[in-house]
Amino acid sequence: MAGKALEVTAGGETFQIISEEVEVKAQAKSGFAVAEDGAYVAALVTELTSELVQEGLAREFVRRVQDLRKAAELDVADRIEMFVETTPGLRSAIEAHQEYITSETLTSNLSFTTPPEDSSVVEDEFEAEKVKVGIKKA
Repeated sequence: MAGKALEVTAGGETFQIISEEVEVKAQAKSGFAVAEDGAYVAALVTELTSELVQEGLAREFVRRVQDLRKAAELDVADRIEMFVETTPGLRSAIEAHQEYITSETLTSNLSFTTPPEDSSVVEDEFEAEKVKVGIKKA
């Protein structure tokens, strides 16, 4: 069939269609995103599960703690103590990913308490979650 016209009958008429006259487009179903590049097509699931949302919150939390470490002028190898006051959704994400968070931020002790006076503190809000984080060198 390659290189030959395709005969299509519609409404009593016959049409000759050649490949140059045809454009094939991928259309994403609900919950998917589709991207095309030449003969290649990629489809991604765009539905966010609660596990993915929690992981995203944990990663964003780590980024903010790393920014606080820089602002506090801590050495890259310094271990810290971390004090957190937050909304229930972010607390749940932190608890679910506590090992990852403490490893990435070099935290030797993470507690859900008011930051002490001698700690470096930041208050922030992201993804409708509020957080107050205090850190100090361990």
